[in-house]
Amino acid sequence: RTQYYGEMITYLGMTMPMTWRNCEIANLPSGQPTIVLHGAMKAWFEAKGLSVHITMTDESDYAASFCVVEHQPT
Repeated sequence: RTQYYGEMITYLGMTMPMTWRNCEIANLPSGQPTIVLHGAMKAWFEAKGLSVHITMTDESDYAASFCVVEHQPT
């Protein structure tokens, strides 16, 4: 997993001081999961015209999530 994380970070061009600690999972009033970005991570996504979407699921023994980063044309 670490290898894929590193490759993704490199591909996106993310550098310090951005960290995944500036990223939080929250719920919309409907219960849908959403990602809330903060600090340098939020500014970077906005400057690049990116948005992020997440889905999550779980069973008694397993949990899974899927995240999509999408470029929003201006």
